[in-house]
Amino acid sequence: MTTIDAGVKTPKKQKISQFRRLLWHVNRTDLGWLTKAALTTLQPGARAKRAALLGQLPSKAEWSEASRNLDRDGYVDVSQLMDRSLAQAVATVADDKVSRLNELSDKQKLGHKSFWVSLLDEDLVNGAFATDHPFVRYALQPAALRIIGDFMRDLPQLSDVLLTLSQPTPDQALSYSQLWHLDHDDKRVCKLFIYLTDVQNTADGPFTFIPAGPSKPFRNTLKSHMSDAQVFAKTGPDAVKEMIAPRLSAFIVNTARCLHMGSRIQSDHSRLLYTATYIQQPRIYPEPPARFRAVGTLTELERTVMRL
Repeated sequence: MTTIDAGVKTPKKQKISQFRRLLWHVNRTDLGWLTKAALTTLQPGARAKRAALLGQLPSKAEWSEASRNLDRDGYVDVSQLMDRSLAQAVATVADDKVSRLNELSDKQKLGHKSFWVSLLDEDLVNGAFATDHPFVRYALQPAALRIIGDFMRDLPQLSDVLLTLSQPTPDQALSYSQLWHLDHDDKRVCKLFIYLTDVQNTADGPFTFIPAGPSKPFRNTLKSHMSDAQVFAKTGPDAVKEMIAPRLSAFIVNTARCLHMGSRIQSDHSRLLYTATYIQQPRIYPEPPARFRAVGTLTELERTVMRL
């Protein structure tokens, strides 16, 4: 890149950064709902289309109950509701990645979270996953879309899929997602998790959260990440739930409502985790570059979920 190009692009990047920073602060409070409502009002046709597509998905009593629990508590265990064969396909990919851990660790794009390794970078083409990737197919299964969609009262948007291996960092202070926080990717953020290793106790670094009700006092906080002491001063430790569960267990958490943290791995332990993130369209922030690229035949519903 020439000096002239750099000079031209710098102001633009700064402008976007400041705009996103403003949105981020607004979205951390209930004012974010006003932004969300305004954006939705501007796209009435799109909302109607998504609602119609959601109605095309099959419906089951157990899925409806799971959606109600997600709405009430901010989380739900869906281990018995997800497609086991799709989960096993995800696990097969994950096992292969872990068998090449050193190779993939060297290749991964550097990030700020030293306590985990992202293992899917090599599967991206121009930053996008193929739509036939097992991680994507798992996220698109009707049970997941119906449970989350009924909660959101809208066909959700699949924002990302991720495979992370959390490892101990005994000499470092807790940081980032190891501290208590809410996700502010949007006003409604649901994450579908699969444990790809057994999480038998606290040493394995379970996903740990506080249900929606006790998390309410933190809804308008401007603090990004909080220590145990800061959180327990308002809730007490009895509100905390640890997801202790065997391999291939799956659960959904509304991480915009449930204060949460994880990856506090103790020595000689590790945790392998699949995460699919869903938001409610339209996205509050400027839409990022495409995260998925079409491969093969896709339904209109699938294209809408992935914004293709």
